[in-house]
Amino acid sequence: MQTLSQTTDTGNHRPQPPQPWKLLIVDDEPDVHALTKLLLRNFNHRERGIEFLSAHSAEEARPILRDHPDIALVLLDVVMESDHAGIELIDYIRKELGNTAMQIVIRTGQPGQAPPLTLVRSHSINDYKEKTELTQQSMLLTVVKALRLYEELQPTYASAAKYDALDTKLKAGADDRELLRLLKGTADAGEEEGGSDSRLSSLTDREREVLKWLSLGDSNKAIALRLGVQEVTVKAHLRQIFTKLQVFNRTQAASLALRMHDLD
Repeated sequence: MQTLSQTTDTGNHRPQPPQPWKLLIVDDEPDVHALTKLLLRNFNHRERGIEFLSAHSAEEARPILRDHPDIALVLLDVVMESDHAGIELIDYIRKELGNTAMQIVIRTGQPGQAPPLTLVRSHSINDYKEKTELTQQSMLLTVVKALRLYEELQPTYASAAKYDALDTKLKAGADDRELLRLLKGTADAGEEEGGSDSRLSSLTDREREVLKWLSLGDSNKAIALRLGVQEVTVKAHLRQIFTKLQVFNRTQAASLALRMHDLD
């Protein structure tokens, strides 16, 4: 009896299947939700299916986005409770939540109110589709493309998330020395993640110089004085730097630069 009681049933220890990709549908038309789920009912990418999340307004989507930062893809309508509800939700994801990895695909039935070039230039969206393009083939191609991009950007977002506390310190009025100390401490703690980064190599010499002084705690005005340029010029350089580094604020840019140790 004792021997039997010590026998292990290995059949109960099967490996867990991989978690599905999270896809959020934000649209005020119930039929769009139903059709999307129908078109993607058998979807599989890298042996992972889809977990559907649904919101019928931008307001309803906000708590879902807060509670699920690992949403890979948002299929987003523009005109819902207001003409610009979808656009405002994009800014909420990118700026307030600071999520740069989450893929956002606009799907609109009123393209005149959301011209694609305007959205691409002014807001961080990843793709743009009209609802008349809702075929299974186009949907599958759109989702696969989005998930591949999400996989590439996810480590960037995970790294940036480590620096949320630094943003809080910055908003609370921490001085340059305190921010620099915190930034260097965080960089040293994650030094094993260091190495070269293609994003830094995309910067011009002047942008690298601006980033170097930013990472050392200089204000825009101080950087302008150092470089002998107008403060508005420094701000223009910073916009380019943020775009190239795929970050949204000074703290994230400085953190990335310090971790890479590649500004000298």
